Amino acid sequence: MSASNFFLLAIFILAAVTSAFAQTEISDPGARQICASVKDADPPASDRPSAVEEKALANCSSLDAYYGFGGPADPLKARKCAFAELDRGAIVVLGGNALLMMVYANGKGAPRNFDVALKFACTMGDAPGDAAGRVHQLDRLRKMNWAGDNFSVCDHSSGRELYEQCAILSERFDKIERDQKFNQLAAQWTPRQQKAFRAFMQEADRFFKIQASNGINLEGTFEVQEEAFQRNNLLSSLQQFERGELPRFSAAEFQKAEAEERAAYAQTQNGPVARWGTVTRGSLKVSEDEWRRYAKAWTDFARQRYPNVSAQDWKTWLDQDRLVALNRFTH
Repeated sequence: MSASNFFLLAIFILAAVTSAFAQTEISDPGARQICASVKDADPPASDRPSAVEEKALANCSSLDAYYGFGGPADPLKARKCAFAELDRGAIVVLGGNALLMMVYANGKGAPRNFDVALKFACTMGDAPGDAAGRVHQLDRLRKMNWAGDNFSVCDHSSGRELYEQCAILSERFDKIERDQKFNQLAAQWTPRQQKAFRAFMQEADRFFKIQASNGINLEGTFEVQEEAFQRNNLLSSLQQFERGELPRFSAAEFQKAEAEERAAYAQTQNGPVARWGTVTRGSLKVSEDEWRRYAKAWTDFARQRYPNVSAQDWKTWLDQDRLVALNRFTH
């Protein structure tokens, strides 16, 4: 690529990113009137970080500090970090203005100030309907002297970009609870079984990511949601097996499941349709190859934990499950 073409490409990418995060003017008359009433509602200068603090916050995440990801929750640090994010022009959907709006609305990290929260809500930029809904919600909370602390930018997040970020945030909370349940199950196992499970989970993580990005039509969903679905499904299956509800299949059922899974995959590769939204024959091949490694890793672990269940039983169960995913593209 020539230097001039590279420069033009860089400008195009920058413009696309800037457009994606550009502020959208609120069109709702009532919300516009509310925003006009708080246009001069600035936070106290003392709420901003000092020059020394701002330097120390150069790589901070206000979202992580606010919710306590990676350490104890620190709303005070989150507030200062959010100002630092604005000052350095960081493109953070759930930081900066959005985070400061929550700080002042919830009174966490700074004294509650609905006027300031509203000003940040009015200037954060978002899908028009979400922005207006958020402004009206904050105005109602202000009028009723609300004293709660769970107002969230994700209360209004129908716009695709914000919805995706809120889905990621939700999954971060769900992961904590899900990992605790995995650990509770594994705590009852022998050291050898725990080691086998850790090896399996490494392969499972790879498969879930590859399946979400290659084997799912993402036109109406996001990778993070699909990965979460698969992890939740795995947890549910393990809980079922730990209750003694283990798979048992006949030789005929094994042969049928294996033949149907292979036939469905072959149809995706050789049938008349070669693309399904974001999914292609090539991406399905990537997913299928990884699924086969995942199936082997599962069987290796399961034979350790559930020795009375044959490899054939596990293969039948896995083929039946995979067939459901492939049938989305063959029917």
